[in-house]
Amino acid sequence: MKKNNKISSMKKDIFDQPNLFDKSINNRIDFSNYSMKFPEFKNSSLDILSIDRIIFTGMGTSYNAAVYGANIMEKIAKIPSKAQNASELYHNDYFYTKNTLLVIISQSGESSDVIEVMKNAKNKNIFQIVISESKLSEAAKISNIFLPIKSGPENSIAATKTFSLSILLLLELSLYFSEIRSISISKHIENIKELPSLLSEYLDERKNINSINNIAKYISKYNNIFCLGRGSLFVVALEGALKIKETTYIHAEGYNSEELRHGPFALLGKNIPVIICANDNFEKEKNISIVNDIISCGSPVIALVTDRDEYIAKLANEVIFLPELPEILLHFFPLVIFQLLSYGASIAVGNNPGELRNLSKIVKL
Repeated sequence: MKKNNKISSMKKDIFDQPNLFDKSINNRIDFSNYSMKFPEFKNSSLDILSIDRIIFTGMGTSYNAAVYGANIMEKIAKIPSKAQNASELYHNDYFYTKNTLLVIISQSGESSDVIEVMKNAKNKNIFQIVISESKLSEAAKISNIFLPIKSGPENSIAATKTFSLSILLLLELSLYFSEIRSISISKHIENIKELPSLLSEYLDERKNINSINNIAKYISKYNNIFCLGRGSLFVVALEGALKIKETTYIHAEGYNSEELRHGPFALLGKNIPVIICANDNFEKEKNISIVNDIISCGSPVIALVTDRDEYIAKLANEVIFLPELPEILLHFFPLVIFQLLSYGASIAVGNNPGELRNLSKIVKL
């Protein structure tokens, strides 16, 4: 593929996401009776009501998805859950109970650490669900249930739509488990219904894209960046920092917003900007507090806030405005914005975001 096509393929993958979200949502949700559709479980031996713990695992971007999966499953379905890096999970010989469920996220389904974890779990008769783009992968063959991401081919090395579709699928899976456990999900389904159209409208607005492009150029001048968020927005901070590293070769780190105070504050100053996901208005006071502290240390602040924010927008050096969304959807807009920031900053520093040094991607479709 020619270089220009490689560059544009990442951008296309990003802008394809509203349509892909719509397909995933309509594939997994029956809006006529507000229920979930997961036919893959119909003839399986998994007793969802007996699950006492869920382990989510993956590597790289997929590990970030695992962190989200554990967070949303515990929050919505009320099942104790944790995320563990696949390499650590294998080498630490993790203790499973007979009612432990293992959920593996792997775009390729071929990562060696992931396969070793799955083989080990299979030997212990642990039920395994794999979320992957490839039904022909080794992980899909080992698993008890294969859930397809259905993002389609992703030509750029840096994962964008595969990650977004993975976390959407994890949200849908959490809703399905909640439904089986007789936890009401109608409000969540109503909220999710509007996500594709809201995101499409946002990306179609030229002023939004211009703002993101300008800030991408702004951050491209720095050598180090911190990315912050809480809850599901912490996962966005992790993934956003990873995307910046992969595409721009700028050192970036994702932190929980409060965690920055515990050590990393020593690094703050005029040469290290901080991007904070502050569109969670229920945490407004905490966000204001951390932004003020960052500014007092001399670091520039790039804030992602809602349209009705009246305070942080005035404090920050640069601002990206977002529509106000329900809590379970907070992360989707900032995630896409980080993808666009990474893409734009990569172009600004003279890189080809579709072909990254020292990295490769293998997916068997």
